[in-house]
Amino acid sequence: MDNIAVTLKKLRVANGLSQIEVAERLSRMGVPSSNKAISRWEVGASQPTVPQFLSLCKLYGVSDPYTTFFGEHSTSNAQSIELSVLTNGLNALGWSRVSEYIAFLRSNTRFTASERNTRRTVRLYDVPASAGTGVFLDESEYTDIAVDDAVPEDVDYALRISGDSMEPTFDDEQIVYVRKQETLDIGDVGIFIHNNDVYCKELGRGELISHNSDYAPIPVSRYDAFYVLGKVIG
Repeated sequence: MDNIAVTLKKLRVANGLSQIEVAERLSRMGVPSSNKAISRWEVGASQPTVPQFLSLCKLYGVSDPYTTFFGEHSTSNAQSIELSVLTNGLNALGWSRVSEYIAFLRSNTRFTASERNTRRTVRLYDVPASAGTGVFLDESEYTDIAVDDAVPEDVDYALRISGDSMEPTFDDEQIVYVRKQETLDIGDVGIFIHNNDVYCKELGRGELISHNSDYAPIPVSRYDAFYVLGKVIG
């Protein structure tokens, strides 16, 4: 509680505002308050409501309230204080709205700590594209690999390229990230099963195209066993 009060006062002073000015600006933001209420917040005699707290953060330019008010390493005590602030004066419906907002923030990598982002994993199948395996991916062995924000959110699985037929776009042993879909547009790069072989190729008209000019296109006829497993998106 004291930490919140002290921080609120420091932020106000750092922004060169009086308690009266803060009250006036909060009112213009649609969350009426008074300089007496702000004074009580800054000495720890009371706490702002959720709309008031969030409006104060916006007014003071606080982009990371948790770190600003509780510090990077204040976990259990800070969480307890944080919940106390957020639920002050709220009924059950208000608390449910706060819970929904917290869930939204935690699900969005823009608002979570960098160390949380690395916990996202993608299945890397042991079937190398262009290796001629004769098996479907869901029957194969895989390893969960950690990925960062550079990998698109809508990735479903990953494969490792085998060979140089897609150079310079993809190198031998490079991992590609795939979104599951059963159809592709001409010119899309995807993962295909063609007569029991798994390929990473560009879809052409009646053929699969390698990006390395040393490799001739692979013709696809109506009599071939041909499936689209997904689109390469990273």
